[in-house]
Formats: sequence, structure tokens, C-alpha cells
Amino acid sequence: MTLLPRLCLALATLLPAFHATTAMAADATEARVIVKLKAGSPLKQIQAAGRVETLGQRLGLATRLAGQPAQDVQVIRASGLSSEALARRLSKDADVEYAVPDRLKKALAVPNDPLFGFQWYLHAPSVTQPAATNAQAAWGLTGGSAGVIVAVVDTGVRTDHEDLAPRLLPGYDFISDDLLSGDGQSGRDADPSDPGDYLSSADLANTTLRNLCNTTLPTTSSWHGTQVAGIVAAETNNSRGIAGMAGASRLLPVRVLGKCGGFDSDIIAGMRWAAGLSVPGVPANPNPARVINVSLGGEGSCSAPYAAAIAEIRAAGALVVAAAGNETGPVLEPGNCAGVLAVAGIRHVGTKVGYSSYGVEVGISAPAGNCVNVLAGQPCLFPLINAINLGSTVPAGNGYTGINDVTVGTSFATPLVAGTAALMLAANPALSGTEVTRLIKQSATPFPSDASLPNCPLVTPDGQCNCTTTTCGAGMLNTGTAVAAALATVATAPVARIAVGGTPTAQTAFTLDASGSTSADGSRIVAWKWIQISGPQAGSFSADNVANPSFTAPVAGTYLVSVTVTTEAGRQGSSQTSIDVQAAPAKSSGGGGGGALDVTSLAFLGLLAALASLMRQRSVTSRH
Repeated sequence: MTLLPRLCLALATLLPAFHATTAMAADATEARVIVKLKAGSPLKQIQAAGRVETLGQRLGLATRLAGQPAQDVQVIRASGLSSEALARRLSKDADVEYAVPDRLKKALAVPNDPLFGFQWYLHAPSVTQPAATNAQAAWGLTGGSAGVIVAVVDTGVRTDHEDLAPRLLPGYDFISDDLLSGDGQSGRDADPSDPGDYLSSADLANTTLRNLCNTTLPTTSSWHGTQVAGIVAAETNNSRGIAGMAGASRLLPVRVLGKCGGFDSDIIAGMRWAAGLSVPGVPANPNPARVINVSLGGEGSCSAPYAAAIAEIRAAGALVVAAAGNETGPVLEPGNCAGVLAVAGIRHVGTKVGYSSYGVEVGISAPAGNCVNVLAGQPCLFPLINAINLGSTVPAGNGYTGINDVTVGTSFATPLVAGTAALMLAANPALSGTEVTRLIKQSATPFPSDASLPNCPLVTPDGQCNCTTTTCGAGMLNTGTAVAAALATVATAPVARIAVGGTPTAQTAFTLDASGSTSADGSRIVAWKWIQISGPQAGSFSADNVANPSFTAPVAGTYLVSVTVTTEAGRQGSSQTSIDVQAAPAKSSGGGGGGALDVTSLAFLGLLAALASLMRQRSVTSRH
């Protein structure tokens, strides 16, 4: 047999196997898409599972409900096509507002060989370390507040860690995919502890998980959420471990990342729940967070589900602080969403650290850790020192990163900013998320410039550049000046002042004047309320809601009156004054009318009557 027939025979033998393999690969493809129905869609009248089934029938697909991040938002799963393909087809449906792939997000730490260092990033800035955040100065102004809650939306935390346990509130596990979760529990549950996000050989033997993770290599556990939580609010002044940025603030652990990361739908659900918003099938959060730390990200522009969730979260009064990314490129989602305070990473000297993502979406930069070109076996000179579990896969004893740990990444710059926001809210709880962001930016330290580096967005081969305000945010995080700025905006009550016009006299109106009242924050006084507190009788105001009313006291005596003034910002201040009111002057009897006579008048009239009687008697005697 010649070569050509032999090749044809071999191909004919292999062709069935090739087709079988191709079919198996297609069948193994699993699509996940986040879908929101339009406001007027009739499908909203049926249950979520029915909506998903109906949409699938229209496409000729067997679709399944995988979750509900929000009331009108469904996660749809289908086999045999990609998430992108399913999203494109669903987007054309007349009932669908949007359909986007439910992608995986990754924790943004940059793992490397462990090293040891000190918490230099919390110290005062210096000539050699201008990027240090000056947290020590902030702690001199406030020790934080247990009333300020920071949610850590991440891999969960080791709830038994000695430096975290006193700060932790009950959280929740939002990972809906059991393969990713790895905690032995089905679906979402009330246990936010981190069981480890390692990949074992047994894990990788599962084709679905291996394809989802896109790797064939086992990995160790990162304990990423525990590290982030420690940077935010590890217990301070306890003679052990590390100091957290946010002092007495409390931590709300929200688990959304497992093996290989987490789906957008779970992340969005966790972020919404953290802010106190309802999530179908999940108990209400009794401890809504004021600050939500999101040290994760993925490629792509801000999608409609994230944009909608962040708008809701902002309306609920929470600030989202998110990592820019470690890609030396565009800011990742959700850090690139409007309303998020995105954080880029800088080196100890204030220039952009090579791996940090950057762009116009960045709001502020903070230390992310860098090792200054070390040789093998040498310590990293500027890492972040974090709380961690010491197990390589499943949990073991708890401890801290040290000389064998390189802990760097924008994941770790982000909680420095979130912790700063928490300190600011402790100093002034009235601040909104928008105001916190504005003050952090206004109080930032200007970026330095290194003549040997290009200005961003140009970078060196290892990604470094001089930060600018259009690539790395407003400047370098300065926690000390940010907290001072928050304290300076504490609203003081207006000072109410009362002036009394003329000589107060009973039965005569006299003027009261509160126009001299002042507001410390410069806002206008727009309302007044006058009341009489005490007095011998009830007096009357010409009007009780003006700056300059008149007051009439019916009788003499001491009257106590009060005024409450209100500013256009809604703040109030009160003052009261004591008024001594004189008696009204005696009225003249006049000449035209009757009335009672006094004693002197009666005596005079008596004398006249006696004199007249005597004269009559003399007249009678003279006649005789």
C-alpha cells in the first residue's frame, strides 16, 4: 500500500474520535449570563425560574436559573455555547434591558516569595519614604469608631484570627457555585470564613473546574480576605500582631471569591448586601457598611449590572473603594465604574509601582508594596505586613506575613484607603461618600517626580513611571490630613442671639431681635421659632416665626423667652433671655366721665360741703 492510501486510512480511523472530542468540548462549554428585564416586561409577573425558562424557550435552549443578584436580575446558565454568544442572543430579546457575561474576577494581590518588613506605610512621610500615609497623625485625632463598619468583599476571613476576631461582625458567603466555593456547603450560607482557595490535584481532575480556572497547576491558598481585613482594622494596642488602619472600626466579612475567583453575579450580590440592600433568598443584613472594600477585578469596561449596583449602593449611603488592578494597563472592573473610589499602587518613593494599573478612573494612590529589585533569597524591603493563616491549603494556625512573604499589590493599597475613609467617618459621621472622596482627594500629597522615569502613561520596561493626576488620581494618600479635613468640616450648631429693644413695659409691645444669630459654617439662617418659657402671665408675639417679632406682656414681672434658629443645612441652635417688664404708668382720670375718686378728692369735697353748710347757717341767723 502506497503512502497516500495509508494516510487516508489513518485519517478515516481518527475522524470519529475527532468528532466525538469536538462534541464533548462543545457540550462542556457552560454559559453564564446576567440578565435584567425591561421595566415594562410582562415576564416580571412570573417567578424568576419561569422567566429564565421562557427566555430559553425563545432561543431553543435549555436554560437554568443560577441566581438573583437583585430582584429583577437573573443569572442564566446554558450548555453548549459561550457566555458571550448567549449574551448576544439574549440582548436581542424585546423583554431584555441588558444581558452580559457573568465573568470571573480575580483577587489582585501579587503573590511572590514571602519576606518580612515593618508597617512603614503607616508612618509619617519622610525624604526616603514620601508615600507613607501618616496614619499615626490621624490616630492622634481619632481612634476610630465601632459605629463605622467596613465590609471586606473578598475570599472570606479566618474568623478565629486573634487580631481580627474582636472586630468581626456576622457576615455571609455569597458563592453560589459549589465547585468554586470548596467549603463543603451547598450554595450560599451564613458562614463567611475562608476555607482556603487552593487548587489541589483532585480539584484539577474535575474538567469543569480545570477549564473554569484555566490552569493545570495546583496552587496554595492566598488567605487574601484575611490579609485585606487585617490592613483595614486589625486590632490595635493589644500587644501583638499588627495595627489596622481604621482603629476601632468593625469588619463585615462578605465571601464572594473561592477557587479561581468569583462570578460577577455573586460579587454584585455581596456588595449590595453589604450596603444593606436586599438580595433574594438571603436574610437582611442588620449591620450595613459605610465603606465597602473591593480588592478584586477583571478586564472590561464597567458593565450595566455593576453600574446599577454601585448607583444603588451610593444611594444607600455607602462608599465603594476598589483596586485599580495589577496589569500595568487600564483600570479593571469594578474599579473603572462611576462612583467608585479606585486606588492605584505606588512605591515607597511615590512613583507608580510597575505592576499597578492606571488611568483617568483612578481617584487616589496608596502604597502597594515593592521589593526594590532584590536578588534571590534577599528580603523584600517594602512589603505590607498582613494577618494571615499559615496553612498552605486548608486552615492551620494563624499568624502574620514576614521575611518569607512578598505581600504586594493594589489589593493591599485599597484597604489603606478604605481604612482612611472609616477614620474620617469616625471623626465626622455626617459625611457622605461623595464628601469622603472629595476630602481624600483634596488632602492628598502631590506626587514627586523622578528624572530617570517617564511620566505616565509612558512606562519603563518594568512598568514604572511618574504619576500624574490624570493617571494615578489626585495624589498620594495622606491619612493624617484627610482625617484633619474631616474634623474641620464637623458642623457646629448655629449661635442664637436675642436683643431686646427699648424699655419693656406691661401692656406695651416691645421688640425682640434674633437677626444677630450666626452660623459657624457660613450657611444662612432661614427659620426662627419663638416661645415664652415662663412669666407671671402668658404674653403674646406678633409672630413666632420671624427674626424680629414684638412681644406684649400683660402685667409687670420677669418673663423668660427663647428662640430656636435653623440654618439652610438643617442645623439648629437655641438661646433664651430673661426680660424684666415694668408696670404700666397710672392712667389720668380726665374731665368728662365718672370713675372712682381717690381719698384726697373725697376729703376736699367734704370740706367744701362743710363750708357750704356753715354759710347757709349764717345766712339764716342774719335774717332773724
